[in-house]
Amino acid sequence: MQVLTTHCPYCKHQVDSTIEHIDGPVVCPGCKKPFEIEMPTAVVSSVNEVDETKMDKRQMAAEPEERTLLQVHPVVFRARPIKTLVLGTVFLVAAALMILSVTETSIAGYSFAETTKLGPASLLTWACAITLLLIVGTVGYWILLSQFTTLTVTSDRTIFQKGLIARETSEVQHDDVRNIQLDQTFLQRMLGVGGIGISSSGQDDLEVVAKRLPHPEHIIDRIRQNQG
Repeated sequence: MQVLTTHCPYCKHQVDSTIEHIDGPVVCPGCKKPFEIEMPTAVVSSVNEVDETKMDKRQMAAEPEERTLLQVHPVVFRARPIKTLVLGTVFLVAAALMILSVTETSIAGYSFAETTKLGPASLLTWACAITLLLIVGTVGYWILLSQFTTLTVTSDRTIFQKGLIARETSEVQHDDVRNIQLDQTFLQRMLGVGGIGISSSGQDDLEVVAKRLPHPEHIIDRIRQNQG
């Protein structure tokens, strides 16, 4: 984090701030009065005609580089609390029944050794194994889908990419952002999950729609802080 140090124009108290507050109002911790911090500027000292082949490129100014401020993937389990609870319960029950069936344990007078056999294992064992594989496959698909969906916030723009095979990319320049929508139910707010939609001044529809993001309000704050 870059910290800027200046002095309050009213009480001369030393004030530390961050680069995000450049050209924006801040409040002095001493006198509690608001003032603005301006980006330092340089005055041109001379203008010379120089042969391009003889220029010292080490002294040439460069354009500021685009910085990646935030990169997030959709959350997997917090975004699906009910499905996660159901799958977790079924997984535990299926795993327990499979162990009892394989070990041929008896419970309350019922012997799992007496279940119908299908090849080397019982029907119950096969059913539990298939159930476990389906649950693992479902969770694996959720994780894979999350990893191939990315929202990136840079100093200049917001980029949304998704797709396992076909890749879809949408982006909006921060200076062109007209509207940012927050989509969050009460349960999602409790779990710190939600979706955002972004539209630019040149479009009526949302150009970026990202769902199941962690702490979406923080993402919106980052975008707002980097608008021109």
